[in-house]
Amino acid sequence: MVSLEESQSILSQQVEKLAQQFSAVYSNYLAALAATVQEQLIQAGYQLCTQIYPEQFVALEEEQQRSLQQHLRQLGQKTVANLTVDQLLEAAKKRAIAEAEVAEQLAQTASEASEAESDKSAESPESEPVTAPTAPAEATAEQAEQPESAVAELDLSYLNPVPPAHPAAIYAWLQSLNRSLVRQLRHTSRQANRLLEKMGIIRSGVPPQMLEAAIKNDGAEQQSGPPNLLMLTITTAPSEEREEEESTTIQLAAIYLRLADLEFSVPELRLARQQLRDCQRQLKQLGRLVAAEEQRQAIAQAEAAWRFAWNQDR
Repeated sequence: MVSLEESQSILSQQVEKLAQQFSAVYSNYLAALAATVQEQLIQAGYQLCTQIYPEQFVALEEEQQRSLQQHLRQLGQKTVANLTVDQLLEAAKKRAIAEAEVAEQLAQTASEASEAESDKSAESPESEPVTAPTAPAEATAEQAEQPESAVAELDLSYLNPVPPAHPAAIYAWLQSLNRSLVRQLRHTSRQANRLLEKMGIIRSGVPPQMLEAAIKNDGAEQQSGPPNLLMLTITTAPSEEREEEESTTIQLAAIYLRLADLEFSVPELRLARQQLRDCQRQLKQLGRLVAAEEQRQAIAQAEAAWRFAWNQDR
């Protein structure tokens, strides 16, 4: 029978190997994605300008047309530069810190509001003024020892090019990378759409939040259309001042880079995605084994502690 120490050592080696494999496979996936994303962005712009809004594009001066194409190329180049494990992990760190700062500010505001409400409730017209006692030096020292910000307590050690050798850390690493990747593609899509709106290709005046909502819902209400394009039908209700007006329907098309569309067009990208899925299946299996082993270790430690305490009392 394999001992507890031997079993732990074998599992640790397997998890460490899988962590390195995840890093290599995800890097290959991003390399394949970077090789196509600029081309797909320009192709989406081409479809939008020539097949959906040809009149608007033709109405531009020749210099404006070239400028639009140049800016799309530059946007694609910037996106490619950000599609690395290091860049995506750095973006994940910045977002985690920003979210922690916002949460801390909200908690502080809520605490201050609660204290103000308590002070207001304690006040009474009949009560005599009371002099506040001086805070003891011990309390002041204790407050000074407290961290100035909850951001300092954030544990971002798992956001390294190679994740720590533990299933939970690898899973958190993978989720952070995936979220950063999707945000990067959405950011590129937003930048491209702002450019197209500025150039008069995309209809202006449509509230940006409508497009944002459609993108965040992964195009749930979109019509079928070319890859990496979002085709929307927006119905606007008449204003309260002009109730006699009928609702209007707006057909809107915009660039929306989707991983599904990008992967469908590139065999190497589909292969890299399949390798990632294989790694995830291994991670799930190892996760169950590690959890069982940790439970086994906890039981062994508890039994040893029980025996020691029992023998001490006898």
